[in-house]
Amino acid sequence: MAKTHPHITSPTRADLLRVAGERPLADVYVALHELVMATLPDAVNSVDEVDAAIGYGAHQYGYNGWGMAAVTPFSKWVSLTLLKGAELDDPSGLLVGSASMRHVKLASLDELEGARDGISALLLAASRVNA
Repeated sequence: MAKTHPHITSPTRADLLRVAGERPLADVYVALHELVMATLPDAVNSVDEVDAAIGYGAHQYGYNGWGMAAVTPFSKWVSLTLLKGAELDDPSGLLVGSASMRHVKLASLDELEGARDGISALLLAASRVNA
């Protein structure tokens, strides 16, 4: 049996800052999570306490609704991954990637602020896939 990482369901800001630890861009990571939750307040979410990835679902597809989106901190950016991103309209041109999964890369709070409306639109569209 594979071991799983411990998770926190519906983490608080304090939980996320603790999990992020000394990772660069923790402020962007937390702010992006807050934007996801402001856009989709009913989305179920859970953070992996080891790799700090936050998974989101709203019961549209995937196991128990998981599989809609994820926020993951990296050393030079924070990624918002949309698992069915190739199916979404992206008039703001935020999505990168060439597979069915697409993501938005953010390297600063200024980038997040500039992309806020486009990210919200993408999240709303993702929440409707297979609804």
